[in-house]
Amino acid sequence: MSKFDVIIIGGGVVGSGVLRDLSLRGVHTLLVDRGDLASEATGKNHGLLHSGARYVVSDPESALECAEENIILKKIAKHTIEDTGGLFVATEERNLEYLDPFLKGCSKCKVENKEITVEEALEREPFLNPNIKAAVWVNDASIDPFLLVVSNVLSALRNGAEVLTYTSVKPIVENGAVLGVETFRNGKSEKHFSEIVVNATGAWAGKVAEQAGVKLEIRPNKGTLVVLNNRVTNHVINNLRPPSDGDIIVPHYSTMILGTTSTYVEKPDGILPEKEEIKKIVRECEKMLPIVADSRIIRAFCGARPLFGKGSGRVVTRGMLLVDHKVDGVEGFVTITGGKLTTYRLMAEKASDLVCEKLGVRAKCRTAEEPLPGSEGTPPSAEEIQNRFQVNTLTSNEIVNKYGTISSEMPQKPGLICECSLVSRAEIIHSFEKLLAKNLRDVKKRTRLGMGTCQGQFCIHRAAEVMVEDLNFSAKEALNSLAEFLDEQWKIAHILEGDQLRQLMFARVMFEIVGNIRHRSEKRD
Repeated sequence: MSKFDVIIIGGGVVGSGVLRDLSLRGVHTLLVDRGDLASEATGKNHGLLHSGARYVVSDPESALECAEENIILKKIAKHTIEDTGGLFVATEERNLEYLDPFLKGCSKCKVENKEITVEEALEREPFLNPNIKAAVWVNDASIDPFLLVVSNVLSALRNGAEVLTYTSVKPIVENGAVLGVETFRNGKSEKHFSEIVVNATGAWAGKVAEQAGVKLEIRPNKGTLVVLNNRVTNHVINNLRPPSDGDIIVPHYSTMILGTTSTYVEKPDGILPEKEEIKKIVRECEKMLPIVADSRIIRAFCGARPLFGKGSGRVVTRGMLLVDHKVDGVEGFVTITGGKLTTYRLMAEKASDLVCEKLGVRAKCRTAEEPLPGSEGTPPSAEEIQNRFQVNTLTSNEIVNKYGTISSEMPQKPGLICECSLVSRAEIIHSFEKLLAKNLRDVKKRTRLGMGTCQGQFCIHRAAEVMVEDLNFSAKEALNSLAEFLDEQWKIAHILEGDQLRQLMFARVMFEIVGNIRHRSEKRD
């Protein structure tokens, strides 16, 4: 049994944001998640730092929030952001009708924008469709959601917060009040008590609220995305039209992420991308960037948005929902859900303000000014990292750009493990020792191990060796972790066709025959 001021259920970007905010205000807080950090919607999106432009016509309130938070995050979380800028391009004559309300909406919602000529757009991005009709620059950017969450958690841990991952949880309810949570891990249960429990579980918020005796109408909305093995654009590319399926391409490290769809689902668990969704996304994105049609799909995934309110998925607000369930007759229980990844900090601030008011804590929010770990101070030089880790120049630059000042905290262990994503041995060790990774799938989120062209086929066995040689895992534990990693990678087989499917199945057969991975996976289960 343990006692906290606040317990947060949900380790996505909002939950980690609330954890950091409260810890900076001196509130003793515990975060619990049934999986790893950023294991659901936070880690299953297109990695876009919204300028707000996408919503200036359909949802101006959300657009304004995104525009303001975009500026803040570029200051406090700069190591997680590639400031690419974005282009909205009209691919058809009829879309020119959207141009005027779009430009007026950008100005009204304080979204940085500039209409440019088609010639200038093609000069900036030569692979754009040469037949585009108009182009507008906005201040979109690419963001690493995994490192964003990890950095928030690191900040919180430094300020006395605690975190439990891979731990199931349910609220403890007595006499119309939530008194804490009961956790379940490795066959053991434990009770943790608190003054307030914060429900930050996204699309699962309704289910958790029901466990607390509250009815909360959340509508899980599935969004599917596609990852291509090549990156030929440095701007985020958006289709200049009302929000639709397949209207965005986000450059992300060495890849491009195409998105997205919008389909309501009954339950957010176990959803997978479907072949027709993939075809539609590729077909629509090809209109903006024709090379998409000839590119290799290396991954497809989907997440569940926590939407609320009436209407279709494209017109429902992307705003936040903050509820003190005292109004429902349940004390000590608060829900924060909805919103966008870009507005997570604002959502966390509003939720923390409410929690602190209920606790009688007068400390103010500091998250808009204080940089996250990784973005404070001056990071080490690429030359210093190159010498410390004995890696090439490309890798040392990647490490500094990805982790900022965190890179100076990594152990002095030489070697490159993943050539596609330029992941070093030091990063893998640091993920396990300091960034709460429990297995290779967790390491993938923190380092991009296996996220590049080969999808782990040439590097995952090396990473498993690091577990044994540097981290004292047993060979059995490392092989089981390797098998779980590959199981996740192979989930996309059902949406591939032709050469891409043959390549994937060849890799799978080689691992099963040469590495005996299927046998070990079956034995593990």
